[in-house]
Amino acid sequence: MREKSCMIVVPENEEDIRIEKVLARLENSNDIKMTGELKKKKNEEDDDIPGVAMTLSIDGREYKIALAVLHVEIPEFFRTVHAFSDLDFQKIEKIQVDMCVEMEYSKDFLTSYHDQLRIINLLVPGHLAVMDMPSEKVISGRWVKLAAESQVPPAPRYLFTVQAISGDGDEVWLHTHGLKRCGLPELEILGSNKDMFNTHYSVIESMAVRMIENEEALQPYEPMFLAWLTEDIAMVTTVVDWREGLKHYPDVELGKAEDRDEYHSQDTEAVMLYLHEDDVDAKKVERVQFLDKYLGHNTMFMVSNEETNRMRKLAQERIEYVKTIMDLKDPDVHVLLKIGLQVDKEFIDPESDPETQKEHIWFELKEIKKKLLKEVFVCELTQKPYYVKKMDEGSIGKYTVSDVTDWIIFTKERRYTPDDAYMLNL
Repeated sequence: MREKSCMIVVPENEEDIRIEKVLARLENSNDIKMTGELKKKKNEEDDDIPGVAMTLSIDGREYKIALAVLHVEIPEFFRTVHAFSDLDFQKIEKIQVDMCVEMEYSKDFLTSYHDQLRIINLLVPGHLAVMDMPSEKVISGRWVKLAAESQVPPAPRYLFTVQAISGDGDEVWLHTHGLKRCGLPELEILGSNKDMFNTHYSVIESMAVRMIENEEALQPYEPMFLAWLTEDIAMVTTVVDWREGLKHYPDVELGKAEDRDEYHSQDTEAVMLYLHEDDVDAKKVERVQFLDKYLGHNTMFMVSNEETNRMRKLAQERIEYVKTIMDLKDPDVHVLLKIGLQVDKEFIDPESDPETQKEHIWFELKEIKKKLLKEVFVCELTQKPYYVKKMDEGSIGKYTVSDVTDWIIFTKERRYTPDDAYMLNL
């Protein structure tokens, strides 16, 4: 099932991807080293295209890498997930030579993805864009540079894309691309519609992220708790082979066997539901649409402690963007900080780590005060917490960088998060 991860790098200067220059950068690197010998690699489609194969070591992790110089037009159906300037688009259109960086992922999927970006950033330092072929998306070269130089890996959602296929009617077929490079099955939801597909998108995305975090596939009929839809109704999902899934959707027009190419016919599983606890042992599954009337009403999908911790580290690592924008004192700029508040004693589970028992809630940043060698963020609470009774909407608090778990910068033009903070430099 596991496929190789191929990324096509669009350089700013075509001379930068000459193999001899690429190898020279590798030789001068202190962080990424070649182990073993360099091998010439023939291109399966064109013997005249130069390519090399090697093993690279990053922080003790080894990967088999293949490099090839070629030209790939950006497919029209690829999703552009980052904003590009008009100048960048003009430059991309003029480039006639690209570099393919192909590698096999380890069982640590997110680290492997991050390492692939680090390899690209070293080998082709001036990159305008990267085509991530498995997930069928185009990512910004500036974002790649920021992510590669970070100590924190990107969000798991970058490893895949959820595509929505529609026809002439209301029906929508959702399916993922990109999970097979992790040795995971692609996921799909059959029989969605134009009113619900965004909510169903979140269902697939949450399940895929959980599998990436768990570093293993959800087995057929294995239950996965995904969200509380009401105080009494939980959303518990599972997967079945897409052929089995189709039996529950006899009237669908999209996603039938005749609609599928080879990619969507193999290692693809349909998302289904368990409605009752007894259904798990009986392997009695139902369509996702059985819970549509509850979905989308402030549904809070479960976020793991690992993802919360990753987001916190990224927000703190890139907090300088917040400080810089606040120094401008622009009245049209507003900043929200998400702060982790310690819950009241009555809500603490004595058997769990106190650090994980926090309520993460949004504050508006009013000002930054400097106190000794650190900054203090003066913030106003935007909503009443559930588990911290002494605080209310409008409460003022003082916090430090270590309390911040996320942030958003709002300007007249758009919003910025730690993930796309590079846009502030455009």
